[in-house]
Amino acid sequence: MSLLIQLAMPDFIERASEHYRKKPRWRINLLGIANGVGVPFISLLLVNMGILALPGILLLLGYLWLAFLAYTVVYHEFGSKLFEESAARSEFKATLYGGLVAEAAFLAPVFGQLYSIALFARSLGAVTMVILGDVVSSRSSS
Repeated sequence: MSLLIQLAMPDFIERASEHYRKKPRWRINLLGIANGVGVPFISLLLVNMGILALPGILLLLGYLWLAFLAYTVVYHEFGSKLFEESAARSEFKATLYGGLVAEAAFLAPVFGQLYSIALFARSLGAVTMVILGDVVSSRSSS
């Protein structure tokens, strides 16, 4: 899925990668943790309310899409570091090999899972910053 997202939305992934690399990272991490905990919690509450189950399911599907985008950013960053010096670097290749290396690192029993959660929170914050930036810039231009 990350490869399809990379092919379909290369500009979005590049902008999210810029936010991912930016320092200080505490804002991005805080936004990612808030989204990573808050959105699923709210959507599960809505699903359990019965009449609001459909909005809850739609919110969960939106969160799943954000998760796909977030892991695509992580894979892209891993691959970009792998092919930093290569002149023939392609974004597709960077995402493919970055995904393989990242998932291999995430397989470590405890530290790999903690590393995965930390990188997911950071990249989720970066994706959210890009989405919020797009919404703010479209409102200010109209």
